[in-house]
Amino acid sequence: MWGWRQARTRRVILVASAAIIVVLICSVTLFLFPPRAHGPQASIRPPTATSAATATTTAHPIATLPTGNDWTQYRSDVYGTGVNTEQSLATTSVDQLSQQWALTRHPGYYTTPAIVNGVVYVTTGLSLYAYDLRSGATLWHFDAQPEKLGGIHSSVAVDPATHLAFFGTPEARMYAVDIRTGKEKWHTQIGDPDDGAFIWSSPLFVNGRVYIGLASQNDNPCVRGGVFAFDASTGHIVWSHFMVPSGVRGGGVWSSLTADPDAHSIIATTGNPCGDSRVSDADQDAIIALNWDTGATQWRFTAVDVDEADYDFGEGAVILTYQGQKYIVAGNKAGMLYAVKPPKPGGKPTVAWSAKIAAPDNGSNGGGIFEPPTYSNGMLFVAGGAGSGEGCKVGVLHAFHVDTGQLAWRQCTGGTGKVYSPSAAVGDLLFVAHGQDIVAYAIYTGDPIWSAHLGDSAWGGVAISRGFVLIGTVAGALHCFAISS
Repeated sequence: MWGWRQARTRRVILVASAAIIVVLICSVTLFLFPPRAHGPQASIRPPTATSAATATTTAHPIATLPTGNDWTQYRSDVYGTGVNTEQSLATTSVDQLSQQWALTRHPGYYTTPAIVNGVVYVTTGLSLYAYDLRSGATLWHFDAQPEKLGGIHSSVAVDPATHLAFFGTPEARMYAVDIRTGKEKWHTQIGDPDDGAFIWSSPLFVNGRVYIGLASQNDNPCVRGGVFAFDASTGHIVWSHFMVPSGVRGGGVWSSLTADPDAHSIIATTGNPCGDSRVSDADQDAIIALNWDTGATQWRFTAVDVDEADYDFGEGAVILTYQGQKYIVAGNKAGMLYAVKPPKPGGKPTVAWSAKIAAPDNGSNGGGIFEPPTYSNGMLFVAGGAGSGEGCKVGVLHAFHVDTGQLAWRQCTGGTGKVYSPSAAVGDLLFVAHGQDIVAYAIYTGDPIWSAHLGDSAWGGVAISRGFVLIGTVAGALHCFAISS
């Protein structure tokens, strides 16, 4: 994962440094890039109920809300579909969509907002913010005060029943914050940041627990990647599943997790091997199903048997059922998209279909797949990077029929880089951020029918709730669009 994660880290540093006075630049640079020891993996620390983190409250949430659904976590639901099933927007009304407000903070927004009961929860810089959905007013602000500088890359998952918001921080720490007060409920350390541990993954809330992946800070050095399950109310670690044996590094879980409640499964996509061996002989370069109660492996599909070029998975899978058949779909840095059928108990998964939608990423050619698929009404949407051989200079947005893998339509994506931002669907619309714009496509034809200029690239995803569409940029602007009432 070194190439694109390194690019992300450099962008974070550039944005953060702009806010620091000139006389401190040298010392901050040394702080951001200290020498990293290759020592053993840190032991997991118990949850802590007290913290020096701060919270401020300055406003109250809106009293009345339009009808619709909440967007409670990274991909909207536990399946990772990226769809809101409300009918608030459609091809017949999207031309009335306009910007309602925009907020600017530094460093930028690298994550997807959660939207619950008219409140927007989003991480930016070192903090979690709560904003009023209709006005953009700040409700409260929680400062996690990580020991490392650099922006948080973990989106927020919210449990409305217990009023808790969950997110991870760059120093491999999980937080739970009470959304009624903006105060910390607990935090738990799951890795040693001085040994390279880093949370890129966004939390998944399901089954009364919170699940998250652990990776490294750009494989420099690698860590022993894994998945952790927490008791949502206490922060105690229920189980951990490491992707490689003790004493071995690799198999980082950069991506965010999804769940198959029917099978009691947590689905993870995993990173590459590290060290001298490039053989994926454990849980590396794989789509893997873990029992959500115990962490035990239920099944595994290895996409790359020998990985000599970091062709791992950087984004998570989507789980869907179409005409009675379940599919688990994910794409990797080799530019391959896999639609996998989960096995019956004791069996092995099978590939229903696969598609090469981009050239393999080499860190500079713009290839690979870096956004999770979005699913709606039998259609699967995913953008691949450059090199697809289809005449697009930067990348291509594809729509596939999920049961056959047949291409329904394709559109070139603009801008100067590949699509990192997860897309989102509502009604018969697909919203995708690419280049410096957000574009709404008709999901059945691929026609672009609405767009707005963002002014910079988006790495965090689109979130949709009650007719509001939100997206943040790496420059630090959070944009809110809606049809004016």
